[in-house]
Amino acid sequence: MSRPYRARRAVPLLMLVLTITVWFVPMPLTTAQDDTMRDGLINLDHLLFLTEPVTFGEQNVAIVHIYSEYPDYEWVDAAGEGITAVDDVARAALVYLAYFEQTGDSRALDQARLCLDFVRYMQTDDGWFYNFVTDAKGTINLQGTTSYKTLTGWWAMRGLWALAEGYRVFATVDPAYAADLQGAYLLTEHALTGDVLRNYGTYSQLHGFSIPAWIPGGAADVSAVMVLALTSYYHADPNPATQALIEHVASGISEYVLGDSATYPFGMHPVTTNSAGYWHAWGSHMVHALAEAGAALDRQEWIDSAAYEAETFMMRQLVFENIREIGILPRRLGQIAYGTDMLVQGYMALYRATGEEKYARYAGLAASWFFGNNMAGVPAYDPETGRCYDGIEGPVAWRVNRNAGAESTIEALLALLTVRETPAAVRYLDYREVAVRPYVRVEAESGEPVAGKPDFRERDWTGEAYFSFAKYYSLGAGDMLSIPFEISETSDYWLYIAHQRQAIASEETTLVGTRAPSPPTIDGALDEWADVPVFSANTARQFLRGAALWRGPEVDSFDLQFMWDDENLYLAATVRDPIFEQPEIGPSVWGYDALWAYIDGDGRGQRLSAKFTLAQTPNGPQVWDWIASTWFPNAELAWHAFETGDGYIYEAKLPFRSLRMSSISAGQRLGIEVGRGIGGDSFLDLTGADPDSASNLAKLILVNEISDLEEMGGAETVLEGSARALAVGVTLDGGEQMIVPANTAPDRRYLWLDRVGGGPINLNAGAHVLHVTYTGSERLRRVDVDGFLIQPVIAQRVFEGPDGARLTLTYNTQTGEITLAEE
Repeated sequence: MSRPYRARRAVPLLMLVLTITVWFVPMPLTTAQDDTMRDGLINLDHLLFLTEPVTFGEQNVAIVHIYSEYPDYEWVDAAGEGITAVDDVARAALVYLAYFEQTGDSRALDQARLCLDFVRYMQTDDGWFYNFVTDAKGTINLQGTTSYKTLTGWWAMRGLWALAEGYRVFATVDPAYAADLQGAYLLTEHALTGDVLRNYGTYSQLHGFSIPAWIPGGAADVSAVMVLALTSYYHADPNPATQALIEHVASGISEYVLGDSATYPFGMHPVTTNSAGYWHAWGSHMVHALAEAGAALDRQEWIDSAAYEAETFMMRQLVFENIREIGILPRRLGQIAYGTDMLVQGYMALYRATGEEKYARYAGLAASWFFGNNMAGVPAYDPETGRCYDGIEGPVAWRVNRNAGAESTIEALLALLTVRETPAAVRYLDYREVAVRPYVRVEAESGEPVAGKPDFRERDWTGEAYFSFAKYYSLGAGDMLSIPFEISETSDYWLYIAHQRQAIASEETTLVGTRAPSPPTIDGALDEWADVPVFSANTARQFLRGAALWRGPEVDSFDLQFMWDDENLYLAATVRDPIFEQPEIGPSVWGYDALWAYIDGDGRGQRLSAKFTLAQTPNGPQVWDWIASTWFPNAELAWHAFETGDGYIYEAKLPFRSLRMSSISAGQRLGIEVGRGIGGDSFLDLTGADPDSASNLAKLILVNEISDLEEMGGAETVLEGSARALAVGVTLDGGEQMIVPANTAPDRRYLWLDRVGGGPINLNAGAHVLHVTYTGSERLRRVDVDGFLIQPVIAQRVFEGPDGARLTLTYNTQTGEITLAEE
């Protein structure tokens, strides 16, 4: 349980005046005489409006209201979650601390103290954190999907970062309070030491890439915030324990960088080890963190890794435009302040780490987004009110989301606090784009079938990437699409295709459930299951992630059996696991031993009808429904441990009605997946694919008797494709057909962006057409085509300042060369 903070024994303080988000020496302590809190571009009035002092019991804290909606900009709470969260309050503390350091305004320090006290209130005795409170009395949301207790999740790491910065700043103005903050910080750091220092030097394999398996939770984005917190504390108190944590985490992030200036994923540090080509704008601090940690610990290889992304993947956002996310085709709509701040913070951190002025100039250009240098041409930040709009949804003014919530306002202020005293950056804040060589994104669904019967399909997230606009075409033998597009400028272009790479033999497991002769007794004994087919998850290829942690099938694996009747689906799972640990209940069981199950009731692969966990908890067996966020209705669960201590059994009765299914009959097919973790961020399931995407699930066929299986060739049928190649044929403007192999997946099918042809293609301005066909020699197979990216080889963007001065940014994606030319 969480508890109000209490004073802890003071730890000796080592004073060192440095910071992470901003890099300024504190000014003398002063108190302003008016009610506004503004200094130049930095206006805290709206953040102050969102910040409300409250009392939890006898403790004074501050909450930060989450949303503020146009046109009145009153408080709006997060429905179903709570009135405030560590996510926002911790970041507000960073703003107040930075503002105090730059201005000496003690009122900002007072606000920071209240915010930090809220963060401490949400910290548990073991150093973990909850996120939301549901009312002004401090009632903590203990079980929400955005508020559960976590050590390495977003709100825990943001809370830790605030505590570290708070300790560093308060050490010079209030050492006693700084000691309390230090105690709270160390409580979490010590917990991290016991949790994340593992797997160093081990790698998992995904799509042919060797990926560091020691990145905590497999989440490079959240782990980057961890590095920022650790580095901030290390500046104030250099010590070997903190250094060891920084080295462990930063080294993993540093190594996890893929692609180059012309090869997808274009030099990015992907946000998760489960997706080798995905990046989002919600907190991707990897460049920022590596530059800060590299400078603090004198690790040039980390700074080099940060600079590599800054001059490849991040540069694409400067020379073309900001994106919301990429994976696989870039999504430009829905640009947010958070994503812009990531660019600004990364470039400024590199400027501080290297002293190279070019990075400050890049940061200034990135920050110009806030002042109208965006697709809508509308300033997102208003220095007169301190508000920042919540997003740019499209390239016109009426598509600006003019709400001004806490996150947008905070991220804008953090970005501007970082650049405002660096002349090389400030110089470009009011520059705007006057010319650009744009890329063209072409959707497959914008084309027309001209031969055969191309199959138009809808699907969004695959588990590691998305289909653009959730639409694509599947092509088989004889199918052809004609896709028109236009180019605005004659130049050399790269032509990329977004499609699914597949293995030559793509395996798809068919499972079978037999009709129960009578309802089995749910007791964990499995006496009635002797003649029921068994299906196993016991190979390395069945890991969605974390295969590097696997100790073999004798130690970590499980077997599944299924029965059914008119009312219920019955599931039995025999799990091999040497250590069982489950101290939580309800939705909090996710971080420990539990069995996850996913159902697609109609078997069409469109959406999940049920997602639930089976868990043996301190309160007994429990089944939690993750779709309805409540107990699974009318389920029965038994759990039985092996006498040998190396495993256990789950036996469950699951009403079809609770699975959101009806009209059950023999021969019916549904989608199903069952899986579990074996430690860290691992997940072992039947298919080795992400079960949150319904189209990835295995097929479960309901039959009356085992003899019915003979018509299908046996209880477990593996459908294998031919060893002959799969390929897409692309013809541009009636020219020679270019072949893109599709049978290039070393593990399972996945979306990817492959370059078409051997090199750049010269295109004249005007209309063009692509013809796309299936050219594989295996006539019964198909390929999935999402779209195309047509990108200038030499990208260029011209900016103009208020005085008419021009700056031309040129990026040669073939050589990687970048130039900035003033006029």
